[in-house]
Amino acid sequence: MPDRNTEEQKYRSFLEGDMESFEWLVIEYKDSLIYFISRYVKDVAAAEDLAQDAFVEVLVHKERYNFRTSFKTWLFTIGRNKAVDYIRKYNRVSLVEEYPEEASEEELLEDRVIRKEEKRELYQALKSLKEEYQQALYLIDLEEMSYSQAAEIMGKSQAQIKILIFRARKALKKVLGREGLADEE
Repeated sequence: MPDRNTEEQKYRSFLEGDMESFEWLVIEYKDSLIYFISRYVKDVAAAEDLAQDAFVEVLVHKERYNFRTSFKTWLFTIGRNKAVDYIRKYNRVSLVEEYPEEASEEELLEDRVIRKEEKRELYQALKSLKEEYQQALYLIDLEEMSYSQAAEIMGKSQAQIKILIFRARKALKKVLGREGLADEE
C-alpha cells in the first residue's frame, strides 16, 4: 500500500494533467475498492460498475479532493456513497459477502481445507453482527485504515468509531467463542 506522500504526489500530477498518475491511482486502488463495495451490494459485477463510477467521479470532479485526508479515504467514501445509493435504488441490504474462494494451488490440501473452514466460520460470524459492526471491522481490521479515516467513510465521529470497534470486537469474540474459534487467553 502506498504511503500518503506517494498518493498526494500522484494526485497532484493528475491535477496537472498527467493521466498516467490517474491510471496509477486506479490500478493501485481498484481491487480493494471493488471488494469494499461488494461487501455492501453483494454483487461483484455491480461493485465493479460502482467502483468505475467512483473513479469517473474522481476524473470528472478532480478539484473536489482537498488533501485533508488520504486519497484512499476520499475514494472509499465516494465508493460507499455509490454503494448506498445503489442499495437504496435496488433495496438490497447486506455487507459481508459469502466466503470468497482463495488459496494458491501449491499449498498443501490439508492446510487449505483448514484455513478455508476457519475463514468461512469467521465470515459467518461477521455476518451475524450488526451491519455497522461489520463495516467498522472491515475498515479498521481488514483495510487497516485509521479511526479517523473509518469515521469519515462511515459518517461518524472518531469516538463513535472507537466505541463501534470495541463493541464489534466484543460481539465477534462472543460469537467465535460459541463456535470454538476465539483465541485462547
